[in-house]
Amino acid sequence: MIPAAVRSGLARQRLVLDARLAAGETQAGWKVGFGSAGGLAALGLDGPIIGHLLASGELADGSRVDVDGWAGPVIEAEIACWIAADVPSTLDPADADRFVRAVGPALEVADVDHVPEDPDRILAGNIFHRGYVLSVPDPGLSLAAAAQRTAAFEHSSRLGERVRLEVTEPELLTGHLPAVVARAAALAPELGRGLSAGDVILLGSIIAPRPLRPGDEIRYEFSGFPPLSLSFS
Repeated sequence: MIPAAVRSGLARQRLVLDARLAAGETQAGWKVGFGSAGGLAALGLDGPIIGHLLASGELADGSRVDVDGWAGPVIEAEIACWIAADVPSTLDPADADRFVRAVGPALEVADVDHVPEDPDRILAGNIFHRGYVLSVPDPGLSLAAAAQRTAAFEHSSRLGERVRLEVTEPELLTGHLPAVVARAAALAPELGRGLSAGDVILLGSIIAPRPLRPGDEIRYEFSGFPPLSLSFS
């Protein structure tokens, strides 16, 4: 059963999405958020929540993103999957890989413009989403295999500060990836349609969101893939 606050927030988000689609935008897929144990506990949820991706929100690898005027810009290092066939809303997580045609890393930029306490408000704002970068996906990589990969994330500032994070358990913050896909399948119809062939899904960040400042540069290396990067002004 979908909690009332989640259902209400998705209904409000759908109004925004429907307006964007009516104006000529194209939906590219979905994003999943607040799937970590801490995120679930903070919002009183039994599973992660979802937002939508528009084709116009995709950024080229290596782009410079202007965050001037943003309230709380953050960067997230994600795992993404590409959907091969329409997914039933009752998907069993054990069957998730049958509907996935490829997997790869991605980046997401968000603007946390209020304290994330209310699922309704968070969902109405599309979970703070601002843009995303996708890798070239690997059609031979399953969700299960991706969960065994390692990753590294580097965050450098214009002041010369540099942080490098090593990730050895990609599912630690996202939750079990097949279960994440199943959760997205259950919630997506509330936004107008289910998970469809050709959709991409950002399955959640494998690191805690990193606050950004102008002049920052990030580099994300997921084992087996070329690195992704962004800079900020």
